[in-house]
Amino acid sequence: MTHRVLDRTDLKILEILQRNGRLSNTGLARQVSLSPSACLARLRALEQDGFILGYRAQLALEAVREVMVIYAEVTMGKHVSTVFAHFEKVLEGIPEIVEAVRVSGPFDYLLKAVVGDMNEWKDISQGFLNEDNGVAKLMTLVVMQETKAPAPPPLHSKKPGHRAALPTRK
Repeated sequence: MTHRVLDRTDLKILEILQRNGRLSNTGLARQVSLSPSACLARLRALEQDGFILGYRAQLALEAVREVMVIYAEVTMGKHVSTVFAHFEKVLEGIPEIVEAVRVSGPFDYLLKAVVGDMNEWKDISQGFLNEDNGVAKLMTLVVMQETKAPAPPPLHSKKPGHRAALPTRK
C-alpha cells in the first residue's frame, strides 16, 4: 500500500463507496463535485494504491439459508508464535469462520462463525478448535438478536483527548 496522504476528495470518495459500492462513476463524480474522468482517475488510483480492497454485496443470508451466528472466545494453551501461526492457518481452512482477530485480554482470539445450526458448530469446534491445534479453552456465544447492523467505520478520527459527540435522544 502506498503511503500517500489522502485529501478531502479522496476521503469523500471512500466514505461514499463504503455506503454504496455500486454507485456509478457518474453518480460518484456528481457527489464529489468532479468530472467523471477525474473521478475515475482518482478511483483507479485509490484501488491501485490499496485503499480499496474490493467490492461486495451485503446479503440477507437468512433469506438464503438457515443461519446461526456464533462468536467464540479462544484461549490458546501456549503463547508461542508457531502455535499462533498454526492456529491461524487452521482458521483459513474453515469457511464458516468469517472473521477472526487476535486480541489482548483474558482470551487470545475472537472468532465469528456463521453456521446452519448448533450441530454444525459442534462439528467445527470439536474437529478444529481443539487441543491438537493449540486451543486450551473455547467459549461459545450464540447471537440471539442483532441489535446494530455492521456499519462502515468512520474515516476521520478525533484528535487525542477529544470524544465523539454522543447521539441525542429523541
